[in-house]
Formats: sequence, C-alpha cells, structure tokens
Amino acid sequence: MSRSDDHYRLNSRQRREIDQIGQKFHFNLAPPPGSLDEITTGPKFLSLADFIEDFDWKYSGLDILDRLEIKHLDAENVWRYIGQSDVPVEEPGHLSPVTVAKGIEYGVSLLGCFIEGYVGSNQALGKEADFGKMIEAAWEFARGTFESCSDELNWHEHFQLLMRHPVINAGVQIAAWHRYRLPEDLLST
Repeated sequence: MSRSDDHYRLNSRQRREIDQIGQKFHFNLAPPPGSLDEITTGPKFLSLADFIEDFDWKYSGLDILDRLEIKHLDAENVWRYIGQSDVPVEEPGHLSPVTVAKGIEYGVSLLGCFIEGYVGSNQALGKEADFGKMIEAAWEFARGTFESCSDELNWHEHFQLLMRHPVINAGVQIAAWHRYRLPEDLLST
C-alpha cells in the first residue's frame, strides 16, 4: 500500500456506503505488526474506507454494480457481474471503490464459510494444530467441495476471482489476519 500524489479520493456517497460495510463487519485493515515494536507503535485501526482510499489504485467512479444498486456481492451476482465481465477483475479502473469494499466483505465471508465447512466436516485437528495449516486445509476442502459446481455457483471460484484484484486481495488478507490471526501471506493464490 503506497500513496501517490494523484491517488483516488472517495466522494461522500462512496465513503458513506463503504463505512456502512466496514461498520457492519467491524473490519480493521491496519497492517499487521511486523515486529514486537510495531505492536505498540504501529497503527491500531484503519477503516475500510481509509484503506481503499489510501491504496495506490485506479478505481472507476461508478461500475455496473453501483448503477444497478446491488447492495452486496453474493453467489447470485458476483459471477454474473464480475466473473463474466469482458474486463478482467484486476484491470485498473474497472471496479469502483464501493464494489471493491463489497469484494473484501464477500471474500472474508467466503473464507469464514470455508473454515466452518472444514471444521464442521469433522476433519482431525490435534491440540497443537496450527491455525494456518487449518486454513490451507479449509481452502483445499472448499476446492474439492465445489469442484463439480458451475462457476456461477462455485464459491471457491468466486474467491479465486476476487483475490486477483490487488486491493481486494490485500484487504481480505489483512481483515482475515485481524479476524482469524492468519499469517498475512497465507491467502496468496
């Protein structure tokens, strides 16, 4: 995350909509501490809106999801409006900052579903089980679970699609680290 002189500024509507998502899910996007010193000296909290605005990325003013007033991404619309788009999700200027926030929200929710599915499948976890290894196993569990689904209904494909966008990828990783205390590089796809 770096700041350039011409970085994107959220307008009041975008900030309000992104703040509503951030408040609903209590996202903290402050960078995870890299050392013991950073635990006490680093930022403690960074809002979803500030994270998106501070990220050096080109956003669209409005995109198809904004124009259609789609409130959140889910299995019914992510593939239709993002996955089937002629423009790659990672193309600068393709998605609006509000849609990126919705992508972070959906990505963290999908990751939570993968974890719940893995744990609920009675997979063996020892007392000393490393949470990072469990996440990797949950990821593989999701890949196998949704293997026979069409891309439109495949949550694993939705997650992979969203993680190609650099801001969504970074946001999901950081939010997941704060929520689940994951190593920040675990979700690289």
